[in-house]
Amino acid sequence: MPHVPRLPHSPRLPTIKQLQCFVAVAQELNFRRAAERLHMSQPPLSRQIHGLETLLRTRLIDRDTHRVALTVAGQDFLLEAERLLSQLEAAVATRLAQVDDAAQDVRIGLTSVLDFSQFPALHQALSEARGHQHARLEYDYSKHLLERLASGQIDLAIIGEIERLPVGLRISHIATDPLVVALPAQHPAAARDIVDLQDIADTPLYWFPRPDNPAFFDRCEVIFSAAGYHPPRLAEPAEHITLLARIADGEGLALLPTSMLAASRIGVVYRDLIPDLKQSLAINIHLAWRDNEQRPKVRQLIEAFSFQVRPAGDS
Repeated sequence: MPHVPRLPHSPRLPTIKQLQCFVAVAQELNFRRAAERLHMSQPPLSRQIHGLETLLRTRLIDRDTHRVALTVAGQDFLLEAERLLSQLEAAVATRLAQVDDAAQDVRIGLTSVLDFSQFPALHQALSEARGHQHARLEYDYSKHLLERLASGQIDLAIIGEIERLPVGLRISHIATDPLVVALPAQHPAAARDIVDLQDIADTPLYWFPRPDNPAFFDRCEVIFSAAGYHPPRLAEPAEHITLLARIADGEGLALLPTSMLAASRIGVVYRDLIPDLKQSLAINIHLAWRDNEQRPKVRQLIEAFSFQVRPAGDS
């Protein structure tokens, strides 16, 4: 074997993890979503960013309670970081392409806006996939997952609402996640077991921007309009804990996926919508795969995930 000279270790080079964390935050402009995308919590994510900025002796990201933004230096460094990670990903993909199917992991992408532990059948299937099929789970927005699926970077994707399906992909509806109302405990509607939109029409609604999920945003707008629901709108905070704190303080309310109810807070109560709205304002969850997928392990998982459709929280 020819001698390959060893490169000296440089403490002045960032780690791959630091670059991945920076790129995720820079692309999402939201620490919560970036942490979910990287399957990690926010404190270690913040430490990675701080370590990178310390190494570079440059502030890359401006962050306060209302917004996350890149500095000019951060914008410049993002281009270089994306290029480096892309080259590394291409090198790894080339190597993995030479590994035979039996040794390859199945890469499953999960939408980062839902808590899959609240879907018992789906959660069990994912746990079995990790244990028996050596599946790797990755988190991102649905639209990004479809792009990665189409390009071969992942093998399966479990996604929410989508605007259009890229050519060469197929989807199957596997679960639903109804929205519930998160109210301040002192709100008059909190005394009800079931809430109509007219009961909360005068209370500001924390809502997400359309680019986050155009398909679901537009569907909700049609339903809101038909119900005569036109509340004052507030920008949804970047952090879920901040959202709950503001609801508890009586500043507004939110419509949240049922799967997110595991995160509770004193001063916030959750109420179901009336049946018609509970059904129409439900997030449809789909399994997506490539139409020409032939790998046996992936085909087995497609079958495993094709179970009876159930809403979040049902056993």
